[in-house]
Amino acid sequence: MTAIIVLALRPMSQSTDAPARPFDDASAVEPLGDGRFLADVDLNWSAPTAANGGYVAAMVVRAIELQADPFGQRRLRSLTLHYLRPAGAGPLELQVELVREGRRISNVAVRGIQNGRAVLSALAALAVPDIPAAATWQPAPPEVAPAPPRGAPSLPPDRWRRDERDHWLGHVPGTPSIFQRMRFAPRFGGIPLSGRELAPGAGPETGGWISLPEPHPIDAAYVALLADVWWPPGFEPLDRPAVAPTIDLTIHFRADIPPAGLPDQPVLGWYRSSAARDGLVEEDGLLFLRDGTLLAHSRQLAIFMPVDAG
Repeated sequence: MTAIIVLALRPMSQSTDAPARPFDDASAVEPLGDGRFLADVDLNWSAPTAANGGYVAAMVVRAIELQADPFGQRRLRSLTLHYLRPAGAGPLELQVELVREGRRISNVAVRGIQNGRAVLSALAALAVPDIPAAATWQPAPPEVAPAPPRGAPSLPPDRWRRDERDHWLGHVPGTPSIFQRMRFAPRFGGIPLSGRELAPGAGPETGGWISLPEPHPIDAAYVALLADVWWPPGFEPLDRPAVAPTIDLTIHFRADIPPAGLPDQPVLGWYRSSAARDGLVEEDGLLFLRDGTLLAHSRQLAIFMPVDAG
């Protein structure tokens, strides 16, 4: 597997001249009172057309946890975001309302305002961690080569192979800035814009191991980032550049993630699409811990059109 970086995204990539802030700093929120929080959107964590949807979701998670669960007694289990407008650089106000707090489940609504306009709307559910289980099952993670060690060097994309165990994938200048903030070791799918013809009834897939450059606990905000940090699987069968801005994203947090997070480790992301039609594409994602534990699954719908479509 060579030249894996999504060159299709270059023409519309955003960035800033300011140094990139670490994830926790870039996704932090400041309480303003009355359920209002102030975030500072950093386009050094941007996708090609605006701030990355997973990065914005991480800010929403932090605001929800501070407002609806300040003592860490419940776990975020479901988050659905509708992205109404692209989030640009600068202040983003998040208005959090605890709609209902039941014995086991809390329901929360969030509205995001930037420059006087609504940019997102979200609903979330938190649950107590000890709900009695009627039964237990989960999908098995796919068999792939293990993740490279945290301190492993990067390998240029033209030398990358899918079973590479000793290197992370190197960056290519000009790709969306969020890709420069993360480390990737692809294990699924092929080369974006390869024009690979899909078998009848089949859909594309992509994914692999993901990590921040520095150690970081796996908390709910970080899981939200990982749900939308990889390039879309639908780019592989294309033969010309496209954009895929997210319309809505739902994340189900399936592992018990305490407020302090789970131990630092690479996460395996597996992203697949089954249908692209009428200018829209869906994507399903699964996130696994290194021991095979299902961390989260996600589903999103995105606009899917050529860059030159206007």
